[in-house]
Amino acid sequence: MMPWQRLIFCFCGMGGCLAVMLAALGAHLPDHAFIAGGRVMLSRGVEMLIWHVLALLALAVSGLPIMRWVALPMGAGALVFTLSVTSLALHGPDIAFLAPFGGTLTMLSWLGLTVIGCLAHRFRRETR
Repeated sequence: MMPWQRLIFCFCGMGGCLAVMLAALGAHLPDHAFIAGGRVMLSRGVEMLIWHVLALLALAVSGLPIMRWVALPMGAGALVFTLSVTSLALHGPDIAFLAPFGGTLTMLSWLGLTVIGCLAHRFRRETR
């Protein structure tokens, strides 16, 4: 297993655990723990995180070294987005300004995957 794959698998384990923990908080904390609309906001952040954990698992399992250029920024973007949204929803430190950066990084990662998919035939030839 390559170092980038180990890193992504570790992120997936921690990200999955964080998603379950945040979902439990969202389900069990009293309403006064949230800002107005914060429970729904937290739920959306959890959804974003868990779906990206699954996508990252698929990228790591693929074993294609080029996928590290998508997986690493995708993981970082999903984490920054989720933590900033969670902090806002739960009256935490004001780091909501980071959400657009995390979201943009995540979107660029998906576009990177699109480019890799469209040009896969070129990458395959170069590795032979």
